[in-house]
Amino acid sequence: MADELDDGLLLDDNLVAYSGDEAGSDAEGDVKKEAAAPPKSDATEAKKRKRKAARQKKAAAYRDEVQAGQSVAQQPSDRQADFLVAQQRKTYPKLSALEMQEMQVPATSLAETYAFTKERTLDHLAEFLREYALRTPDDLQSAKPWMTEKGAPYILVVSGNAQRAADIARPLRTLLPSDDARPAKRRKGASDDKGGAGVAKLFARHFKVDEQVAHLAEHPAPLAVGTPHRIQQLLERSALRTEHLAAVVVDHSWTDAKMRTIFDTPETHDALVALLSEGALRDAFRRKEPCKLVLY
Repeated sequence: MADELDDGLLLDDNLVAYSGDEAGSDAEGDVKKEAAAPPKSDATEAKKRKRKAARQKKAAAYRDEVQAGQSVAQQPSDRQADFLVAQQRKTYPKLSALEMQEMQVPATSLAETYAFTKERTLDHLAEFLREYALRTPDDLQSAKPWMTEKGAPYILVVSGNAQRAADIARPLRTLLPSDDARPAKRRKGASDDKGGAGVAKLFARHFKVDEQVAHLAEHPAPLAVGTPHRIQQLLERSALRTEHLAAVVVDHSWTDAKMRTIFDTPETHDALVALLSEGALRDAFRRKEPCKLVLY
């Protein structure tokens, strides 16, 4: 009888022990499940960190793209040509390969300026143009035909906005003969014409298209600076002539507050691409003695 009771007690102890182990195992599993599933707040933070990392990666990629775009002005002509083709494809994605080829600026018309090591600022613009835009040192002397013919610039600078164009006009004036570049009271109008040849300012700020058309018809402007949209308007109205044009200079080194070049800003990208593909300029780039496209 005692043995039977002992056996029963042992059996009961085993049952109790087994039951306890099973319960402990279940409890441990529940703890592991809870540990495996992070709280909702942690999941939300993880998503925020992921989005922030993606934004930082995108911003870094954009900065690299801007820097690469800025440096294209200092690349060989074939690299510049590739860059311009990429810009044209952004503006005209549906054009065929043949149509795109007809619009392209020939690599032979692109000036290679990588030897210019000074910083590309307004302070060095005149020096840069003397070296890369003029064909000969005396191109802007009074005896040249473009110094007296109306509305037929020899150098055309394209800038990102009106204020920048006005700033560029000042160093441009120093390229003119001393009699025309001397300090003088500015006349109200679309150019700084100090007694003769001057710098035509071709942008919408303060000037209507009709006023600029009339001004170009009456004044010689061997040097001109303006925004892409206004320059194209004047070309389409034949107010701006290209037969003497030796260089189209794109103010590519300047960036706005968001580090965007003239090729980056939505307001100027398509207008600039359209301008460089415009019929009169396209013909000028393909002449026997071609007009040069110069990226500053």
